Parts: sequence; structure tokens; C-alpha cells
Amino acid sequence: MKSQTTKTKSTHKTQTKILNYILFFFVCAFLGWIWEILLTFFQTGNLVNRGVLHGPWLPIYGFGGVSILILIGHLRKYPPLVFLASAILCGLMEYITGWYLETFKHLKWWDYGDIPFNLHGRICLMSVLCFGLCGLFVIYVIYPSFHDVLAKLKPHPKQIICCILVALFIADFIYSIDHPNTGQGITSEIGNAVNQDTNL
Repeated sequence: MKSQTTKTKSTHKTQTKILNYILFFFVCAFLGWIWEILLTFFQTGNLVNRGVLHGPWLPIYGFGGVSILILIGHLRKYPPLVFLASAILCGLMEYITGWYLETFKHLKWWDYGDIPFNLHGRICLMSVLCFGLCGLFVIYVIYPSFHDVLAKLKPHPKQIICCILVALFIADFIYSIDHPNTGQGITSEIGNAVNQDTNL
């Protein structure tokens, strides 16, 4: 009986952790979407829905936030390592994502070609350093606050919210495979990219 109770608690704990990761993914993806919109607005004065998908989320930020939490969270006692590991991890994710989009969609959703110390316009020193700062923010500010809020939410509502968000995200993802979010201020053709050379 005691063994069964322990197993049930362990299963419940695992399910809760998975639900928390899913919700945290969408929190980071939404915050990233807001950040990109504000950044573009201050640069151009235009409100632009950034990203490959059409919904209010940027998956690269969501995956980045969850990856930091899972892979780097154990380093929280060492802020310099959190900064360095986050910079490397997210920089690698951004480069691979940029390469994938350019190779298979033949479009660029971002281009750091004008910024010093860039690599093929897909990442640059400034963006990598920003990722390091974001890693610190995720580990020490966002997730602790997020965890406290989730602790007050009952499992059933949490499951419903996750199912709705995942369903909407999957629908958006499938639609965007053939109809990615493109246009003025969002993408540029590979041939029109300012600079694809390595400036390192």
C-alpha cells in the first residue's frame, strides 16, 4: 500500500513538472513575441507580428527558456556559469534555427549582417550576450515567480489550459509549414540579405 502511494505521488509529481514546463514554454514564447514587437516598434515605428508562426508566440524563445531551465537550472548557485551556458546554448539554437529557415524556407527572419562580430548574419556577439542575460533573468526572476503562481493553481485547470494552448500551437505550426508569416518588416529574401559573410 505504501509502495502504491509513493508511486502515485511520483507520477503526480512528474505530470505536474511536465505541465509546468509546457506552460513555461508558452510564457517565454509570449514574452519573446512581445519583446520582438516592441523592439521593431522602437526601431521602425511599426507594429509587426514577428516570427514564422502567426500566433502570439515565438517558439525559439519558448524552447530557449525551457532548455535553460532543464539543462542549466542546476547551475543556479553559480551565476557566471548560468550566464555563459545560456549564451552558448541559446546562441547555438539561434544559429541552427536561422540556418534551417534560410535553407528550407529561403527567407531570413533576422539578419545581424550589419552588426560587428556576427556569424553569417545568424548570430552576433551582442545577441549572444543578451541571451546570457536572459538566462540569468529566467533562472533567478521569471521561473521563481512563475512557479509561485502555478503552485496556487489546481491540476485540472492547469491541464485544460495546457491542452488548449498546445492544440492552438500545433494548428498554427501545421498551417505555417506551407504559409509562414512573411512580409514587409518580417522577412527578406536570401538574395537581398545585406551580408552573409563571417565578420568574426
